[in-house]
Amino acid sequence: MRRFLPQFRTPLINARHCSHGGLLAKAFGAVSPCFQRQQRRNASTSRSCGGYNIYEMASSLVIVVLAITAAVATFGGRFSETTAYTVSELSGALGQIPCRLNDLGDVAGRAADSPSGEARGTIWNHGSLAPTNLGKLGGGEYSSASGINDAGEVAGAANLAKAIVPFVWTPAGGVRQIPLLPGDNCGQAFGINRNGHVVGYSSGPNGRRAFLWTRTGGARNLGVLPGGNHSSACDINDSDEVVGTSASAAGDRAVLWTKTGDIRDLGTLPGDMSSAASAINNHGDVIGYSKSPRGMRAFLWTRTTGMEDLGVLSGGNSSRALGINDKGAVVGSSTSSAGPRAFIWTKKGGMRDLNSVVSSTSGLVFAQAHAINNRGQILVMGGPTHESHGGAEAAPQCAPAPPLSLLLTPASQ
Repeated sequence: MRRFLPQFRTPLINARHCSHGGLLAKAFGAVSPCFQRQQRRNASTSRSCGGYNIYEMASSLVIVVLAITAAVATFGGRFSETTAYTVSELSGALGQIPCRLNDLGDVAGRAADSPSGEARGTIWNHGSLAPTNLGKLGGGEYSSASGINDAGEVAGAANLAKAIVPFVWTPAGGVRQIPLLPGDNCGQAFGINRNGHVVGYSSGPNGRRAFLWTRTGGARNLGVLPGGNHSSACDINDSDEVVGTSASAAGDRAVLWTKTGDIRDLGTLPGDMSSAASAINNHGDVIGYSKSPRGMRAFLWTRTTGMEDLGVLSGGNSSRALGINDKGAVVGSSTSSAGPRAFIWTKKGGMRDLNSVVSSTSGLVFAQAHAINNRGQILVMGGPTHESHGGAEAAPQCAPAPPLSLLLTPASQ
């Protein structure tokens, strides 16, 4: 059944989707997160490595300016005067799944190719947000972009005949497979820095290992913590510091691989059993989540303070930090009394619900923020307000609408 989003009048069709954050699934009926699905489907065939669910959306680009009338902690301080965001829906292609953005505002992710409908790594240009298909590897039919630098170079994953493998894409060279570690048959790339160095994981009969790839040195095994048997790298900064997760004798741990090749256990929040890192900025600050039976907590780790609990929104019991910029602003998702909500955290302002700074007449709710750049632009996922909490307002005969992928840009830019 076709439905229309309030205010935007954007036609949507029911389909499938996967995103970074599991908290989003409860709000909008989405399936498991892409990252978790990719980690689990680490096998030898393209179906088991990369048969991901995708939402197909038929909608056009929407731009709307939302006035922010409340004082809000954001981008390193509090604003006491009215400000505004431009909220752009990333559309113009079917099945769009944005993942990361660079400091220019270019967005990397994937979208369904027309007319085949096959998933392709995609860049949305910062000027027009028009999608550009990055193509695929020879013999494959799937690709997805997970990271992008300011030169427009992209890291991601694509399939061959029977496996998903990591790739790097450049404007001049197109899609190029990144070699796996010796003996492996599957892998993915998640992050790329200004030097074009790429991180991800390589996997095979001996398990999964984090790697760092450079054009001159090839792929290097980053190793695991003592007592561990697997690791995965998710992000890299411009100093070649890498973060991710490693198994250890005590359980999974958020880790930092230094530029000298050492691996550092970042620990957990007090009383927790495991942790995972999501991103790192150019100051070496790391974000992610720490986990215990009571739930997850977003954390920020720095060399001077160690691991800090960023908390949860009012009424919530779980949070995940997914993105950080060089100014120390952190974004992610938290449960709350109103359901899953996107948050922004700063040192001065603490954790704030991004929805609290947007007019309630917009007809939207932001459930997850998964990236922020140094301009303060934020990638969020959300949907119609009347569906975000499963209230009686939603028509019972209609399946939940797929989440919307949105780019928030400070209106002064």
